[in-house]
Amino acid sequence: MPIINENPMDAYLEHRLQEWAEWLKTGNFLNIGYQRQSSIAMFHEGKTINQTGKSKASVETHEEAEEFERMVVQMAQYKPIMADCLRNYYLNQLSLRESAKKFGISHAQYGAYLQMAKQWLVGRFYITN
Repeated sequence: MPIINENPMDAYLEHRLQEWAEWLKTGNFLNIGYQRQSSIAMFHEGKTINQTGKSKASVETHEEAEEFERMVVQMAQYKPIMADCLRNYYLNQLSLRESAKKFGISHAQYGAYLQMAKQWLVGRFYITN
């Protein structure tokens, strides 16, 4: 019988990453899909979202997902490849090999970037909470 020794933080992080990816993929930004910045980051920079058409949609907020997006934006300033690997893996839901191929690197290197990104998020999470 195999021993499963999963760290509770790993399970929590995976849940939060799945939640973050779903939030980004389901059109929470006025149905315009994925964007590089959260609504809060755009607001702080003085940017606006232009609405076209006759109908007006309201922006749904998800504080936990936006918190993760802010951390991923910070990560991208430190190590863009880690943030890109994280976004690609969770948003596109490809295998490690397929994802690595898109980046032109080995699947081992891609997996390393992905793990570094997750550890970076854990570190940021502990600093901010």
